[in-house]
Amino acid sequence: MPRPDLRLTNLAVALLAAGLLVAGVVSGSPTGIQAATQSAGYWPSPASFQAGQYYDKPAAVPGSIPVLLAQLISTPPAATLASLASRYQTTPEELAWANRIPAGQALRAGQPLLVPPPGPTVLVRVLAGETLATFAARFRVSPGVVLDYNNLTTAGALVPNTFLLMPKAASPSSLPSSDLVPLQPGFPEVTPSVPAPANQFPWGQCTYWVASQRLVTWSGNAIQWWSEARSLGIPEGQVPVVGAIAVFNIGYYGHVALVTKVLPDGSWQQSEMNVYGLGVLDTRTMVPGENALVGFIY
Repeated sequence: MPRPDLRLTNLAVALLAAGLLVAGVVSGSPTGIQAATQSAGYWPSPASFQAGQYYDKPAAVPGSIPVLLAQLISTPPAATLASLASRYQTTPEELAWANRIPAGQALRAGQPLLVPPPGPTVLVRVLAGETLATFAARFRVSPGVVLDYNNLTTAGALVPNTFLLMPKAASPSSLPSSDLVPLQPGFPEVTPSVPAPANQFPWGQCTYWVASQRLVTWSGNAIQWWSEARSLGIPEGQVPVVGAIAVFNIGYYGHVALVTKVLPDGSWQQSEMNVYGLGVLDTRTMVPGENALVGFIY
């Protein structure tokens, strides 16, 4: 049976314009936390770069991943991603990625949805200039395989720096889809979490600030967070994602920050504390491959 064109949804994603933050004046706040804004370049460049756990690396043997008949469904009344995922043996995250549904958006009755094939999946970044055909060729699969996992509307140019859902066999080292949700269609975000009610880290430190923004279940100085999180099975990698913790190997204790925005050129903005003084909160724009970055905790 030929694959119908109606299985595809709109790929148009509005990209935010990148721009460096300019230096600002430190100001006080009623909470005792001060704020500042500064562009990247404060940390020295590292002599070596420590590789993370996740990165895109094609591994599929050409033709080894078959094209399957796309499973399209009509959303029943009052259905949710969770209820449909349970029914069709997939995950809410996979359904969201396959159909480019941003986090927090409810389904509507009758909405057509693509159900991806069963099995583990990953998220793979689209490179500049790639089309459906060239993206598929990079991972040694048929374009039909890409369409089994993504409700696309066009075989033409894909939006660069967005992410597509793929079978894990195509790129086993890519980002796991189960740990990330779409902030906007095609752009990942760490699944939001609630911080612990009691912050175990000293007030005013970088660790204190990050632990006040998301759940941190480990302890130690900033530089220890990378190994501590990994020992608990928390995913890590080299791809900046909103909500991820950026870990830096700088100074005696290291440094951590929270990623708040990822820009189209691969740089990111981060919220952090104690760069310019105890309890001083600032936002900076960072560049990949610099600033002693160890990696990101998702």
